[in-house]
Amino acid sequence: MPNESSNCPTDPVASPRKRGLGSWATAGSLLSAVLASACCWLPLVAIAFGASAAGAGAFFEQYRPYFLSVAAVLLAVGFYFLYIRKEDCEPGSACAVPSRKAQRFSRGMFWVSVLFIGAFAFFPSYVGYFLGGQTGATAAISEGQAEVGLAIEGMTCEACASGIRAELADVPGVATAEVFYDEKRATVHLEQGATTTDAELLSAIERAGYRASLQTPSTSEGGGR
Repeated sequence: MPNESSNCPTDPVASPRKRGLGSWATAGSLLSAVLASACCWLPLVAIAFGASAAGAGAFFEQYRPYFLSVAAVLLAVGFYFLYIRKEDCEPGSACAVPSRKAQRFSRGMFWVSVLFIGAFAFFPSYVGYFLGGQTGATAAISEGQAEVGLAIEGMTCEACASGIRAELADVPGVATAEVFYDEKRATVHLEQGATTTDAELLSAIERAGYRASLQTPSTSEGGGR
């Protein structure tokens, strides 16, 4: 009988177990990349459904480096199991040898996942191209409207500006709201006779998960200040 304690030559094709571990690692890497970019896509999804991200984007932003690190490690693990790790088998036994077609499929899905991981990981860098570079005003500015300038901290991409603009636009008395991601500021115009306070505008930005301070308080007559 063959000596079961010895190892046979490694088969060049990954076994189902190796492919399974590699696939799980790749899936975990993809999930980590999705969470790493949640700081930007989550506010957009919330706005699309008429909801508020309520600071969730800012929450994910602080953990973004960790999610990206986990994604990179798991991606490397997936590559290791699919391409590098050698499978031992017992001499004389039937080693699990999948077809070349299964091997090509597993490795093909790995590289497709790599593309998706890259797309999510770099999402904050290019999302601005889809949003037109800045978040514009919601209505034409009329003469006599009070103007309030706000400095905003914590924005990481154009999607953040979209979430802030949506919160400001929901404040009663706000006629238009412009948020400029590159300049880290916002400009709000109030309806004539509106009693909206600066504190309400600052609170709206805080609800979106960001910090703000006044640059130019409203001084117009009838603005409620």
